Amino acid sequence: MKKHLLLALILCAGVPTVSARAEVVDVATVKCSEISTMSGDEGAFLFTWLLGYIGGQNGVTTMDLDQMETIGKDIGEYCAANPDVGVLSAAADALSE
Repeated sequence: MKKHLLLALILCAGVPTVSARAEVVDVATVKCSEISTMSGDEGAFLFTWLLGYIGGQNGVTTMDLDQMETIGKDIGEYCAANPDVGVLSAAADALSE
């Protein structure tokens, strides 16, 4: 038992830790104007979350990877023209056009 515990401790010591940001974002309050201040990772996470959220609302369980760039461009253009609109509304409006 002690050998297993020692082995586990040695193995865990070699594993790098990943720092996670403990941040809660209420997407319902995020405005289009805030997208330009996000890092690339933050924007990508938000975009992926938006697609999943809207897909869930519409009962869509598939994701067309070929269309993701077009969808992102459409949402970006909508947000550029409507900076005070929330990103949830912008995504829904851009995807319904």
